[in-house]
Amino acid sequence: MRERNNLLTDIKPISYTIVFEIKKQTKKIIFFTVFTLLIIFLQNVVLQTLITINLLPLTQADFFINGLGFFNLIELFSTCLFFSGVICEEYSTNTGYILFPKINKYELIIGKYLGNLIIVILLTTLFYSFLGLFGFYYYGSQINIRLFYSYGIALLHIIALSSFVTFFSSFMKSVNLTIISTVLLLLIGFSIIDLIVTLVGAGNVEPLYSITYLGNLITTILNETFPDPRYIEFTIRNITTGTWLTPSIEMGITLMIIYIVLYFILGAVFFKRRQL
Repeated sequence: MRERNNLLTDIKPISYTIVFEIKKQTKKIIFFTVFTLLIIFLQNVVLQTLITINLLPLTQADFFINGLGFFNLIELFSTCLFFSGVICEEYSTNTGYILFPKINKYELIIGKYLGNLIIVILLTTLFYSFLGLFGFYYYGSQINIRLFYSYGIALLHIIALSSFVTFFSSFMKSVNLTIISTVLLLLIGFSIIDLIVTLVGAGNVEPLYSITYLGNLITTILNETFPDPRYIEFTIRNITTGTWLTPSIEMGITLMIIYIVLYFILGAVFFKRRQL
């Protein structure tokens, strides 16, 4: 009975923090909900029905691949904006002076993280749900099972991205600096590094270190035949180069899990050493 009471004592602050965090992010939730619905409407209604020259893909799987074209941007920006303040916000605004004596700082951070994770997962579920409904409407058949595989990998990739952003939040001085740093690194930094590594390594080094590269698995798993080979070469003005299309399914999932654990451990280490 005592252990049960202790467990409830630990869970209550976390649950209260989750609810508070979700309420605090109401404006962001409304913005990303409207933005997500707008993207879905433009892609699947305006481009597919109002513009007659834009023909539907031959298969439902190809339709889903096209529909996920903007998902990586929604995923990236929502993750960076929602998780950037998980840790550093309490230090940049000095609210930690008020909160930490009243609530265990680890309970606070866990509650804030879970609250934001619930929000981003719900936004992702909204996107996939409408994409699946449009796929059913246009093709009049059952939903391709690969869409559910893609959804599962998208959730795993979101957790990996959230751990990455939370790690930066553990040592950055402000929320805005965390947002700018993570957006630039995820949107541009990894792409530049991947290009350099590919050119220097002549395609022999797969960019498995890149968390954005691992996200390619979200769309490539929808293909009827998984890309093989996963590395392609092309020539531009007598210069031959190449690009890696996607990690293997097994390697992609394994590395996402490893990065989730790694970034959470590193974030916890920095958070433990951080002083108000």
